Amino acid sequence: MLKKFLASIGFGAAKVNLQLDQEVMTMGQPITGTILVVGGETEQVTEGLKVSLHLTSRYTRGEHEHHVHEKVATIPITNEKLILGPGARYEYPFHFVCPDGLPVSSVCTHYYFETDLDIDQAIDAKDRDYIDILPSGILKNFLDAFHSLGFQHYAEGYTGRRDATQIIQFRPTTWLRGKYDEIVFSYATELASSQITGWFELDKKTRGLMGALADELDLDEKKGRYTFYSSDLASVERAAETIQQFIIQHSEGLYG
Repeated sequence: MLKKFLASIGFGAAKVNLQLDQEVMTMGQPITGTILVVGGETEQVTEGLKVSLHLTSRYTRGEHEHHVHEKVATIPITNEKLILGPGARYEYPFHFVCPDGLPVSSVCTHYYFETDLDIDQAIDAKDRDYIDILPSGILKNFLDAFHSLGFQHYAEGYTGRRDATQIIQFRPTTWLRGKYDEIVFSYATELASSQITGWFELDKKTRGLMGALADELDLDEKKGRYTFYSSDLASVERAAETIQQFIIQHSEGLYG
């Protein structure tokens, strides 16, 4: 009786472990693995097994920081009712295709799989495995192009499903180094398989008294909307050319 009571509150209870075949997954591509269920010190009855993919992030709007926590997907594994004896072992295959239209793993945006073994009249057994999600298609070309132009991806945020916008702040390390404080591009994640569209901000570096005045009057900044289509981002090289020309064009007339 004591063992059953302890198992019901999690001591000596059944355990579950998701063993992934890789530590990253790419949008639109599958990831595989194995789920291992191991019985505890006493017999328990399980009523289902599922895995869910979660996202955590944060973003700043005005002076306020907002935190985001979303469940991206639920992957049912089995609804089979199982009498799990002490030390029993069961394995289940895991297969999941990563959705498109997600924000990429970044400075603030992180993902994890949570495996949940539903145990009758006891605390469920859970397992958490962090995973990086990489871009594909034109979004990958877009982000890789900034890297090829020498931009460091130093800050980032995701606004959550309501706006579905990822905001990425870049700092130049080679081209435009010393000329810009930062360059910001946000994009609508749900549209990123066909176009990259959102808001941009160019913030030039200023110095001295005139620079301080220009900064106060926003003469060193340019903000607006942008849209890059598939043809603009057909390769990393083409994307780099598109972005470079865009920045040069919209830098005209800025103080700094």
